[in-house]
Amino acid sequence: MRSFAGFVSPDEFRKSRSAIVAKYLYDNLRRISRFSPTGFRSGKKFEDLGEKKKRFWVEYSSGIADKLMSFDLFLRPFSDYCRTCIITDEEMEALVSNDLDKFARDSPATDNNLFFPELNHLIPASLREAGLEIIRQLELDAVEESLLVRIARVVHAGYLSETARQTPVSSLVERSLMKGFDDLSHEILQSNIDFAVHLPTRLLAIGYRIRPVRKGYKSRVLHLDEYEVETMAKVEHLRWSWEKRINGWTYGKVKDVRKKAHPDLVPYGELSENEKEKDRALVRLTPALLRDIRYEAYPVAPGKISRLSYAVKPRSSIHKLLDGINELSAGIGPLAENTPSIRAKLTSIDEKIKLSISEVQGSYNYARHIQEAFLPDALDIRECFPESFILYEPKDIISGDFYLFNRHNGKVVFALADCTGHGIPAALISTIGYGILDQTVNILRVTDPAEALNNLFMGIHRFLRKDKAGSGASDDMAIVLGSFDLNTNILSFTGVCNMVFHVTGGKISDNLSGISHENYHNNDRYDFAVKSLRLDPGDKLYISSDGFSDQFGGGNHQRYTRKKLREFLLKISNNPMPEQGDLLYEEFERWRDEKNRDEDQTDDITIIGISI
Repeated sequence: MRSFAGFVSPDEFRKSRSAIVAKYLYDNLRRISRFSPTGFRSGKKFEDLGEKKKRFWVEYSSGIADKLMSFDLFLRPFSDYCRTCIITDEEMEALVSNDLDKFARDSPATDNNLFFPELNHLIPASLREAGLEIIRQLELDAVEESLLVRIARVVHAGYLSETARQTPVSSLVERSLMKGFDDLSHEILQSNIDFAVHLPTRLLAIGYRIRPVRKGYKSRVLHLDEYEVETMAKVEHLRWSWEKRINGWTYGKVKDVRKKAHPDLVPYGELSENEKEKDRALVRLTPALLRDIRYEAYPVAPGKISRLSYAVKPRSSIHKLLDGINELSAGIGPLAENTPSIRAKLTSIDEKIKLSISEVQGSYNYARHIQEAFLPDALDIRECFPESFILYEPKDIISGDFYLFNRHNGKVVFALADCTGHGIPAALISTIGYGILDQTVNILRVTDPAEALNNLFMGIHRFLRKDKAGSGASDDMAIVLGSFDLNTNILSFTGVCNMVFHVTGGKISDNLSGISHENYHNNDRYDFAVKSLRLDPGDKLYISSDGFSDQFGGGNHQRYTRKKLREFLLKISNNPMPEQGDLLYEEFERWRDEKNRDEDQTDDITIIGISI
């Protein structure tokens, strides 16, 4: 079972917390029922309920911990301040759907479609009353406690500035809110602190973690583009919404402090432009806040945050094309405003283009799903090599790189392949290649690298009906294929054109894995030369496709080069293996965005690191 320090297990929750949470849930629902259209009405206190109704509430509450865990949300006690994480609209819909399937028939509500959404929105508040907060493990990064109030002060000052800019100070409503930080109510003060607490969460949404700047070092400057600002603004609105709900607020068409109703408790897209701009303005403070508190943001690989529904996903060519079309439409629209026939035609064309792109994107996403299904995940690799990492970053949604790991009879057979090009053609070749290699290693149990690689290339050329003499192996794929004997620590490997780096005794050596382009076959078999290495405990092995070393950047549109990659791998080789993957991705982003050039990713990237 996944867990961490302070984690409250579902069994523990059911035994010691569910009954009290049931009471708080019921009481909260009674409190808001006067203003809610759910149809729920009850004049009875929880303790006065009949056994059947009381059983419903206790049964419902008993399943909360399990339900949350299915979304990687965990419970833990808190002391001074509740740091409940944000829950996205998509996750909330899934939680509600779960309830509708399980409890709809037994619920004490007249309208389940309204009742269960309201009930799930009350869960974090009820848990807080029971001394529990909802935590997402990925969001455990935290700013030092002593800095939170200082950040909160800056946030409030920013809010006052933005409010004054947007609204005449003569407005009585706004003037009543424009108080100094020390004069704020407890609830609003805590709201500003909550903003500070969730600073790492907003950065995580765009692929960054935070850390204190090391003594003697300057912090890296964080530059936010408008897409990132908008993403963080959406997350900030989610944060604010949950902070309000935890304090007992619900949606209302008009703001009512007595009823605790607020018109902005809606999805971000339904906010007025003025309200969106308030969120954006606060988000734009982030780089300055980080600099002032001596923290810096550093990028992490998207795979680390892939389960966060609010996180920015990798920007593929499809996404960029769609952004361009949206920008073009926005520019042309005003020009045709006074010509209805042209405007209607442009609208029709725009919709057709977007529909076509949407269909292509859907196909890409499904292809990615298929590709992810057959590739080993990090746990599969870690089963073979406990100390390891994989950095796997497709240029587009799908990749022409693939990798394989298999442990059998005291040997680990592994491979990293890079099919020529990227996108759909390369992904098709990678799918064929993986299938053939998987059958060779897992079904035929071939562990000799040369034999396995020969089967792979012969199979590919048969499958594609290619004449071996007319097309070299390297025209299709660059690959490293190795066999590591767990008893002798001897690595045997071969391949075509991919890189193998070996760190031992504080030094690094690199090899192209195998043969030259001109000497890849002999008669009916490919002539793959096998190399052997004895790896000592503590040695590091890195296998890389050429995507990283070929990346353009550095501020002058230069390739990163294999030499730089070798030097960087040696530099980070003493760090824990999972951390090395993050550091490599950070270096990739630094190189790509040097001097704010923001170079496009050149090729698919895969690097596998193994510690013996």
